[in-house]
Amino acid sequence: MKTDFKAGQLVRSKLTKDIGRVIDVEPDYYGARQAFKVYGAERGQALRPSSVNGIGPTKDGIRDRVRVRWYTNYGPAIDDLRIFDTALYMDGLDLLLMEEEGEE
Repeated sequence: MKTDFKAGQLVRSKLTKDIGRVIDVEPDYYGARQAFKVYGAERGQALRPSSVNGIGPTKDGIRDRVRVRWYTNYGPAIDDLRIFDTALYMDGLDLLLMEEEGEE
């Protein structure tokens, strides 16, 4: 299920466990709802564009692009990027919402 992010919400990165606040949301930025698929393919089989035999849902679906202002620095994964800016765009799939709607 897709999380609906809104500016001002507190989030945690699934990758580095850092905590930050949502600054901006670009809805439905990443992904697709469906894709061409090859059903019944065997391991090692060569696949060509003409091998497509169906259309099906994608694994991750549509996701938001979320700009987050990071307040903590737990993981080394994005340290190099912090040299330039502490507000980075993230895939909504990599974020956990820390506060539910209605909490202040």
